[in-house]
Amino acid sequence: MRRILIENARRKSRLKRGGDQLRVDIDQVELAGTSPDEKVLLINDALERLQAQDPEKARVVVLKFFGGRTNQEVAECLAVTERTVERHWAYAKAWLFQNIRAELVEARPG
Repeated sequence: MRRILIENARRKSRLKRGGDQLRVDIDQVELAGTSPDEKVLLINDALERLQAQDPEKARVVVLKFFGGRTNQEVAECLAVTERTVERHWAYAKAWLFQNIRAELVEARPG
C-alpha cells in the first residue's frame, strides 16, 4: 500500500502529467500549503531516514500509517507488546514531525 501511495503521489507531482490543468484565480491560491500528495512524499522521505536510524520504529509507522492497522494488530505482527508499539509510535511521530518541519524550514525561500 505504501508503494502505491508513494508512486501515485510522485505521478501526480510530475509536471509532464499536467494534461487536465484547470485555471485558478491567483487570489484563491494558498502558496504556503502542501497538497496531500506532497505530504505523503515528505512523510516517505522522512520515513526512509528513520528506517536507516531505527528500522523497528519505521516498521511500526509503515504498518499504522500506510497499512491502517491498530496497535494490537501491529503488536501481533511484530511479536511485541501493545505498549511497545505505543512507545515506538509516539517516538516515531515526534521524530518524523521534527524532521519534516526541519525539511520544510530549509526548503522555504527567503
